[in-house]
Amino acid sequence: MVSSSSQMNYNGYAIGNDSSTQPEGAIFGLYQCRGDMAMADCSKCIQNGVNQVHLACPYSYGASLQLEGCYVRYEHLDFLGKLDTSVRFKKCSSSSSNDVEFFRRRDDVLGDMQVGAGNGFRVSSSGLVQGYAQCLGDLSSQDCSSCLADAVGKLKSLCGSAAAADVFLGQCYARYWASGFYPNSSEHQATFALSLPAMANEIEKYTE
Repeated sequence: MVSSSSQMNYNGYAIGNDSSTQPEGAIFGLYQCRGDMAMADCSKCIQNGVNQVHLACPYSYGASLQLEGCYVRYEHLDFLGKLDTSVRFKKCSSSSSNDVEFFRRRDDVLGDMQVGAGNGFRVSSSGLVQGYAQCLGDLSSQDCSSCLADAVGKLKSLCGSAAAADVFLGQCYARYWASGFYPNSSEHQATFALSLPAMANEIEKYTE
């Protein structure tokens, strides 16, 4: 997985999933980089993600790790191509706005991302509000649009009038911010990690 990350921004893989392999021996996984990342940066982010997921979830049958620029996931169950709109992580800024113009601009950005990201990745801006959205590459265009519609709806319902917000669902995410939030950074900070331990219920670990 790590070696192929220098050649593409998305890849899904399956190991030992033929009929002769015991279910517990099968591994399914994928990685994906943010759509605007250069291949060299994508490769570095994936390598960092793989290293971090080993540290965060060392004895898990499955785990997922979302960094600022990329996403890594593996499981012993086949999840590839299956729509999942469950909320994995949300972050709402403590700063909020009651400005009508802000809400209009925010809704313009969210609407544009929802429509335009049906093919994968979309960046949008309106006035001082910016945002981007992305689906995992194993989703069909129709499922991507459905996932993003849920993500945009949850941004509004869960974060209300927040000046900046992120919502990560199982297979897509959407984020927006007003001017002054989320400055550009080359660092790939962990957003969240989820593990599926072998002998316990699902454990969630969130880091900001």
